[in-house]
Amino acid sequence: MLIVVQPLSAGVRLTARMVAAGVPCLVPTQFPELLPPEVRAGATVVDWHPDAGVAGLLRLVEKAVAETGTAPSGVIAGFEYAVPEAAELARTLGLPALDAPAAEAVRQKDVMRRRCEERGVAHPRSIAVGPDEAGPCPLPFPVVVKPVDCGGSLMVSLCRDEEEYARARAVVHDPGEEVKFHPNPRRTAVVEEYVEGPEFSLDGWVDADGPHLASVTSKFLSAPPDFFEMGHIATAPECSPHGEVLERFARQVVAAFDLTVGPFHIETRIVRGRGPVLIEVGARLAGDNIPELVLAGPGVDLCAATADAARGLSHDPGALSPVSAGLAFVTTDRSGTFTGTLHGIDAFTEAAEFRGLLPEEEPGAVLDPGDIFRNRVARIHFEGDLDRVERLVASVLAEVRVGVEDAGHQDKKGAPA
Repeated sequence: MLIVVQPLSAGVRLTARMVAAGVPCLVPTQFPELLPPEVRAGATVVDWHPDAGVAGLLRLVEKAVAETGTAPSGVIAGFEYAVPEAAELARTLGLPALDAPAAEAVRQKDVMRRRCEERGVAHPRSIAVGPDEAGPCPLPFPVVVKPVDCGGSLMVSLCRDEEEYARARAVVHDPGEEVKFHPNPRRTAVVEEYVEGPEFSLDGWVDADGPHLASVTSKFLSAPPDFFEMGHIATAPECSPHGEVLERFARQVVAAFDLTVGPFHIETRIVRGRGPVLIEVGARLAGDNIPELVLAGPGVDLCAATADAARGLSHDPGALSPVSAGLAFVTTDRSGTFTGTLHGIDAFTEAAEFRGLLPEEEPGAVLDPGDIFRNRVARIHFEGDLDRVERLVASVLAEVRVGVEDAGHQDKKGAPA
């Protein structure tokens, strides 16, 4: 019985894949309504809130074992926020697991930076600032302000002066409402040196045979002050012009953080004169459809690799494909109601590399360019040579415009609403 704790985003897709493959799954979650019908029907879905902790998880496991007669075979964190609980549960059950310091280091960004210092991993200068600490910005501008324990680019902002810094800190210290999916954020800010350079995620896993890098994933980000992810391209390391240096860096990070089992998602920028610098590292599958891109391009099934690793097995992906798979999120640059129109999209759906145009919002949806959960209306997928896919993704982001109903105005690119 495979246990997937709190699946969200890629964790939902992994669980669905396992259920479809006939793998018995126990799914403790506080969000059963976000699971597809086939998972609710095919898995043992049970109610669990992080407040119940690992003791609550153990009670659910014991009950499931008594009712099904099936022993636990592995534990997977279905989302970033569940990594410590999933690791402790696995350790308690005697299954492959991260140790407690590793699980904390990949979840708490101040601990992450201390680990970088201790183990020689290049990283931006960083200072944690609590809600009761007053004073000016502790680092020279520009700086990046982010929550110490949130994900998904939530409340991450570039600050160029004291006014922007104070505003960004205030949002982190007091978000004013429940933080999406997070039961109890620390409300401490991490203030970091802003480093410039091309950004990548390094996506892979660690199993009984050691670490495996499946993809050097190129990242496209929104303009400052936000860092919303606008597009990705998954490429086999040997097909990336940066593959050799980034594979070495990935292995360094995996070793420094004692990532002994499961998936890893390493975010890095290559900084002139410094080489790769660690932005963040997660011990979970990437979100934003990256596992699907890795499967469509390099040809590695990260969901299967994660499940095998959790069960103490080796996963052989075979030879990686030279195909690159990319997507661009089509987003709004102003508030309003989505009309259902995407201006300029036809030029891209006719490209030889086009593989699909999938909606993220329905016509009539209220859009907000400042909210990563309410600014995407569609995503467009491409597969082909890296150079060609890079040009297509960049062109979609620059040229496709979203129809927004807002009488008397035009969008920033001059298209009529």
